[in-house]
Amino acid sequence: MDKFQAIFEILLILSGVDGHIHKREIKVIKEFLEVNIGDIKFEPQVVVKKISNLKREVIIEELKFAATVLKNQCDTQERITILKFAVELISADGKIIDKENALLCALGELWDIDMQKFTAYSRFMR
Repeated sequence: MDKFQAIFEILLILSGVDGHIHKREIKVIKEFLEVNIGDIKFEPQVVVKKISNLKREVIIEELKFAATVLKNQCDTQERITILKFAVELISADGKIIDKENALLCALGELWDIDMQKFTAYSRFMR
């Protein structure tokens, strides 16, 4: 798995925590990748199908795996950019549910990002 697919999987999993992965969310994620990372070198629909067919426990393991891949291929600033976008993506419906927050915190922990500072900074930037 390369960093492009890792980012896509992480964002896709986060967007699906509420039980639905919408086509619009997939499009927004692809646009984010193209603007911030570059050309997509994998087939997004294959990944969507794979993630959609996984059980919750396996999805969490896949998220951890993708987060570890990303940690090894991106610097801290890139991970913070991705985390900021993840917050925008999951809060687009006007709320962040507990499951979404838990996954964001898990990502922060895996990526050695102080989530209290990140959250305070994110609130300040709104």
